[in-house]
Amino acid sequence: MTVIPILPERSCGECTACCEGWLTGEAHGHTFQAGRPCFYLDKGCSIYETRPEDPCKTYKCVWLKEDTLPMWMRPNISGAIVTEREVEGIKYWDVSECGETLSAEMLSWLIMYTIDNQTNLQWRVKSGPLKIGQADFLEQ
Repeated sequence: MTVIPILPERSCGECTACCEGWLTGEAHGHTFQAGRPCFYLDKGCSIYETRPEDPCKTYKCVWLKEDTLPMWMRPNISGAIVTEREVEGIKYWDVSECGETLSAEMLSWLIMYTIDNQTNLQWRVKSGPLKIGQADFLEQ
């Protein structure tokens, strides 16, 4: 009999990285962006029940959406958010630093995953963007 391990269900938990000003968005007329956290961020979302559909309810980082990324890559643990994006029909993962330089461990894992799965990756380390992936993605 094959034993299939039960993986813990993923949830944001204490992670608020997407609201802390590392991504760009707007909630009820208040913008958040690099260096400017969401107006409604306290110890968590102070308007959770009435938060807007976009981006608050619809946004999910790759760590939350898939069990592809290891548990240690949760944004508040790893210091980086991985977002799935698409431009001109080409899908890729975009990595945003969360206040600290992207770790070599995380970048190495993501690059190896990209190579092994023939996918696309974009990241920035103090500048950017840097890319690895398929030719059509690199030509953009």
